[in-house]
Amino acid sequence: MLIRSFVLTALLATSNPVLAQDSSLTNELSAIEGEILEVEAQISRYDSGIILSLAQARREALLLAKTVVENRINAEAGFATIEVAVPANMPDEDLANQLYEEMLAAQQRIEDAELEADNAGGLVRALALSRVETERLTLAQLRIGYLQARYGVAFPFSGTQPQSVEVEAESTVSLPEDPNGAGSALPWADIRYPDVDYTIVPFERAYDEGNEISGWWTVETKRAAVDDSVQVTAVNYSAYQPRDIMGLTALVARCVEGESAFIFLQDDFLISDFRRNSFEMTLRIDDNEPRQTRWSSLTSNKGAGLFGREAEEFIRAIYEADKLFIRLTENNGQRHDVSFDLAGARDAFEAVAGACGWTTLTLNQDDYRAIQSMLNAGGFDAGTPDGQWGPGSQAAMKRYQASVGLPETGAPDRATLEQLGIGQ
Repeated sequence: MLIRSFVLTALLATSNPVLAQDSSLTNELSAIEGEILEVEAQISRYDSGIILSLAQARREALLLAKTVVENRINAEAGFATIEVAVPANMPDEDLANQLYEEMLAAQQRIEDAELEADNAGGLVRALALSRVETERLTLAQLRIGYLQARYGVAFPFSGTQPQSVEVEAESTVSLPEDPNGAGSALPWADIRYPDVDYTIVPFERAYDEGNEISGWWTVETKRAAVDDSVQVTAVNYSAYQPRDIMGLTALVARCVEGESAFIFLQDDFLISDFRRNSFEMTLRIDDNEPRQTRWSSLTSNKGAGLFGREAEEFIRAIYEADKLFIRLTENNGQRHDVSFDLAGARDAFEAVAGACGWTTLTLNQDDYRAIQSMLNAGGFDAGTPDGQWGPGSQAAMKRYQASVGLPETGAPDRATLEQLGIGQ
């Protein structure tokens, strides 16, 4: 018999799925079978990661739906009895309509994420694709609820509970051999960046103190005296002049007691705008157009900086950059022009971000929601996926990071997202 319903017509098997609210169990079955073929093709493209787990969970939900719907069709036709023992369910028209609207919304989110993926690259594209798979799983789970409400079809359980995913930590990747021999000359030289002058005093001193060296950056990690939190200070020495009587000129990115900072250090007494306690700054990232802004004056009057969220946003803005030009203009009109080579900055920025628990990626609420869903699918309870990265999400991320041998930052940083499988 025909019963009012809807079908996600070739929901994931076509590029332009259509929702229709009038169909039959037979049409429902046909749509489910098409989705199973699609998800199996999706699974074949991944070897590991939580995206694979999401697809596998979706397949299990669809296979369950297919089995139960087939049994219901056969039972109504008098061809077979229902093989899965479940309690009886009565149709609920109001709930079915509500679930239908939720499915429409999920389908729209899928289409939006697919469009974003088509127009992006790198991790942004990977995140969009992860949201696609997350919403597809959500859609499959909503379908089960809808079948229950519309047809009275009973399932052994409501929704799917994907199994925890065990992901082995990747082995450490050895650095390539230095083709120019720079790494063999000095033990502290970063062979990834052979053009850096590693003979300057700050690099040797950093090496002696046990600090890391990444391109033009030294990275010091220690515990803050007040609360034992991780404290990271990264210094760029590309403007270092050993005979500069004006003192050290450098960039500093740091995390101290949970607060991030990005500082232009000019070791000379600078005259700021005392009313605004700031300096006029002209910045040029790579070959982009220069822009004017203001940075806060340091209490030492020997530089200017950004703090908190402003520092985080600026670090994200220069994460992929090769060079940074800075012009600091004092209140008396005197200018200080410096060009910095940012080679090695990514490792330095990741260390700072990790210590302060934020990510160098620019993520929106949908991105965070997708990551929360991925953690949940992997057995790391992040709570209801709402796109708000609060303590629960941070704790879930730390548990996942610990399980795969990554630093427990609690943030969806690049290394963690790669491990989750979205970099495939």
